[in-house]
Amino acid sequence: MDLKNKKIVIGISSSIAAYKVIDLIKELRKSKADVHIILTKNASKLVDKKDFEIVSNNKVNTDLFNPNVNYIDYIKKNRPIRHISLSDTADLFLICPATANIIGKMANGIADDLLSTSIMATNAPVLICPAMNVKMWKNPIMQENTEKLRKLKYEFVEPEYGILACGYKGMGRLANLKKITERIKTIIERRNNLKGKRILITAGATSEEIDPVRVITNKSSGRMGVYIAEEAYLRGAEVTLIRGANSINPQYHFRDIKIHNVNELFKEIKKNIKKHDIMIHSAAVSDFTAINKHSKKIKSKDNLHLELTPTTKIFENIKKLKKNIFLIGFKAEYRVSGKELVNRAFSLLKSAKADLVVANDIGKKKRGFDTETNEVYVIDKNKRVNHIKLADKRVIGNKILDTIKK
Repeated sequence: MDLKNKKIVIGISSSIAAYKVIDLIKELRKSKADVHIILTKNASKLVDKKDFEIVSNNKVNTDLFNPNVNYIDYIKKNRPIRHISLSDTADLFLICPATANIIGKMANGIADDLLSTSIMATNAPVLICPAMNVKMWKNPIMQENTEKLRKLKYEFVEPEYGILACGYKGMGRLANLKKITERIKTIIERRNNLKGKRILITAGATSEEIDPVRVITNKSSGRMGVYIAEEAYLRGAEVTLIRGANSINPQYHFRDIKIHNVNELFKEIKKNIKKHDIMIHSAAVSDFTAINKHSKKIKSKDNLHLELTPTTKIFENIKKLKKNIFLIGFKAEYRVSGKELVNRAFSLLKSAKADLVVANDIGKKKRGFDTETNEVYVIDKNKRVNHIKLADKRVIGNKILDTIKK
């Protein structure tokens, strides 16, 4: 893959393996990448920054604040301070080699130097390549930190087994540079494979008022839709997210519209759909609304009889709003067979004239509402089924995006 004009920021921390990064930079430059280096102060005691400036053809960054800049004057004149500007423009942040110290900082939100602060501020994918003493790598605190970062969507190229600089033999050696280069290319390719696409995504539960205090709603947290929106954004898509007010908050800065009820959701879809190529409708829409909403809080000592009426079937009306939009919907069922789940999903697909429907059984453990994992069946127009087994919802989100890309 050609990395031409892709900005790769490499954070070098104080591992003996730091000198190996010179060869990695050479390989990235052969692929026409624009490589920028952040060197920690301790790493600068192990390597000469001039060597890295020569191979990267860019100035090496070491200080959070430039000693030649009068920041007091900047503040008085309300001028922007660009001391972490690399975090805004990077296509990928590579931490190589990554010591126990920088991994610990990342896992615990510590930002006390240029590298840790830049990582904290970036929306770019972060790839971590650990290199350290075997005992440090096996330390339970280290393993807890790496697991925490994986859950937060940071990626790793695991260290390898071998003779270490400290004389020990075991896991902790920096991974093969070819393996690191290939992972960089994979991440960059994935990051841009939806560039130019405009995706409208709905997520979370709607709620219908009974009175000013009480509502009819469901248990959806919005995780699936929000994660798909985040992953689509990281792949370069222009994303608009419309979500239930009580859903989880996205961590990236794309257009984010909060709604409460079905009418508000449909109104926002109508307002935004014309500008989009793809719509992923994962919101858990209320099926019923109260006919007679009470303007005052209903007294809790009184008996209450609710009369409900069906809400608008939003998914089935999307193609009427924009005929050529690529439409994906979600179908949740409760404790049905796999065959019945697929049949019901396909029936929904046909009635909505959709392109894909993602079906899942929320009656099974660790699947469906308010969980970090799910198991789904993706059904297309020809009733071909892609069964995605139990996995993290981010993994599932990426596989759904892969299917859309195909």
